[in-house]
Amino acid sequence: MGNSLEDWKRTPTTADAIFGIHLPYRAPKNPVGAFLWRQRVWLETTFGLCLFEPWEKILILTIFYLLLTLVFTGLYKFVPQQLPLLYKRLLYYFFGNEETDVTAMSVRHLVAGWVKLNASASTAAGIAVGPAMSEL
Repeated sequence: MGNSLEDWKRTPTTADAIFGIHLPYRAPKNPVGAFLWRQRVWLETTFGLCLFEPWEKILILTIFYLLLTLVFTGLYKFVPQQLPLLYKRLLYYFFGNEETDVTAMSVRHLVAGWVKLNASASTAAGIAVGPAMSEL
């Protein structure tokens, strides 16, 4: 990609905006591609990746994605084992005792009431509510 007028005027594809080594000047026409392009612009300007040579950018992004993959793999394996314990602790801190049917129903009732209250407040304010929220 050169620094010519044609490159500046060219509208990139979504694949160019996500996977290209050089950041395109303009956002793609596709809304998803434009969103991902904005995220990439934010990432490259925040961390100064636009100042690196292509091989440095590839090296840094490879290390970043490797670490991100390790973190998400760890969360995928660790969090499901910890959810029952976290649920029991939540009930203990809110109600003072471990899980019983009454406290479990109370938590569900509190959450359902909170969601229903917020859904009704958002519809009164003119904010669109999805079908799942309006069924509560």
